[in-house]
Amino acid sequence: MWMFILEGLTGALLILHYVPTSGGAYASVQSVAHVVPYGFLVRNLHYWCGQIMVVLVALHMVRVFLTGSYAAPRRMNWTIGILLLVSTLMVDFTGYLLVWDSRSFWAWTVARNLMETVPAVGDATASLLFGPGEAVDSVIVRIYVWHIFLIPSLMILLMIWHFWRIRRDGGISEPL
Repeated sequence: MWMFILEGLTGALLILHYVPTSGGAYASVQSVAHVVPYGFLVRNLHYWCGQIMVVLVALHMVRVFLTGSYAAPRRMNWTIGILLLVSTLMVDFTGYLLVWDSRSFWAWTVARNLMETVPAVGDATASLLFGPGEAVDSVIVRIYVWHIFLIPSLMILLMIWHFWRIRRDGGISEPL
């Protein structure tokens, strides 16, 4: 939760300088890193808090699994935790794409092409998540909206539900 809060604070500062266009994304990231006063610090905090958050969520899920806290009456909270883990990975991936350098372009291409291979729903899901098949400005805007609004909003709702379920189900599990 604390990494998520730090992500929100540093992300709010980065929003002030990020330009979500194919021509402006990389240049704005470089500007933040090299021109904006203390921009390198804010960007690195945002990046490293995101990486730490992925590790902490994964470690939390391992702890819950090892202590058997996924069993009744906490099964629903385990499911919410899985959704939070997936959301954390998605927000991390969309953040990686927002740099829009050659690595993130190819990561977007691979992810979109993989999504298209899902039978029946692949094409529609790829278009919904990653935008059109060609790299245009609307792709970056779509990824940007997923990264700064849609996924974090979902995560806030899931965290509220998760914490409420912990209280409702009688607190955290007993240690091993």
